[in-house]
Parts: sequence; structure tokens; C-alpha cells
Amino acid sequence: MSRSPRSLLDVATEALLASPGASLTEVAAAAGVSRTTLHRHYPTRHALLLAVAEHSVTRVERAYAGAGLDAAGDDAAAALRRLLTALIPLGPQLEFIHRERSLDDDHGLHARFDALDDLVTGLVRRGQDAGVLRADLPAWWLVSSLNGAVYGAWELIDLGRLAPLDAPGLLLTTLLDGIGR
Repeated sequence: MSRSPRSLLDVATEALLASPGASLTEVAAAAGVSRTTLHRHYPTRHALLLAVAEHSVTRVERAYAGAGLDAAGDDAAAALRRLLTALIPLGPQLEFIHRERSLDDDHGLHARFDALDDLVTGLVRRGQDAGVLRADLPAWWLVSSLNGAVYGAWELIDLGRLAPLDAPGLLLTTLLDGIGR
């Protein structure tokens, strides 16, 4: 079965999450291609890891770009809903970025990913200024809570405990309304 490099990266992401120490041979088998075919695209395991990370960050950047995070403060909740809806299906990519320790020294990748938090922080601050979001909590905390909640939702979807279409509403309600009475 022949696959494009892009779909190889999606399969490689899932294979590497399922077995972080997977060899190129194991990743190739999961993708339904020969090791030679995989090696032609990614000559080393590190090259494959870098390609998966680049692919993952690019997909996440597209989700952020499409969410309209430059919205006015009054529209912060709607922009967050769009972001959550776009991010939840990218759970494997987000998990790979956070879990793959061999890429910790790649400051360019991490800078790209960290810049996305800056976009959300700006939206949160505008929402706080507009009185739509709580102003008594630091924006960085709200963004960290959002990131953790997205990861938690994806994990529950992966376990079959949460329906993907229910996740954005549950997440947003929990984040905006909290768990108190």
C-alpha cells in the first residue's frame, strides 16, 4: 500500500504514541509500507521524529489560525469554542509534541508552539478587559487550564468515554463556568 509522506506522518504519530520506542521497521509496518519506503522519506529515526513534530506543529498552527483568535474581547468565548473544536481532533499531534523528549532541544519548534499560547493569552486578556472572562485569575493560568483541558478531553475521547462532538461544549462550559455552584 503506497502512502503520501503526509499520511505517513499521521500514522507515524499514532505508532510512536502507542510505542514511543518503536523502530523505523515497526513504524513502517504500522503504515503498511516497507522500511525501505519509509527510509527513503526519513533516513533516520530522528529525521522521522522531526518530521512528525514539524507536521504536528503545522497542523496545530492551522487550527489556531482558523479560530479567529484576533476577535474582540466580547467574542472571546466564541473564539475559544472555535479553537477547542479545531484542537480536539489534533489530540495525537498535541500529545506527540508534549511527550517526545528527544526534541526538547529543538528551540525553533518549541518557539512556534509557544507563540500559539501568546495568541490565546491576548484573546483571554481582551476577554478579561471586556468582562467576559474572569479578571481575578492570571491570563497565563487560564491558558494553561485550557491546554490541560484540551489534552484531558482528547484522552477521554481516545478512551471512548467522551464523544468528540460533545467535547468542545463540555470543555468550554467547564472552563467558563467552573465546577463551583
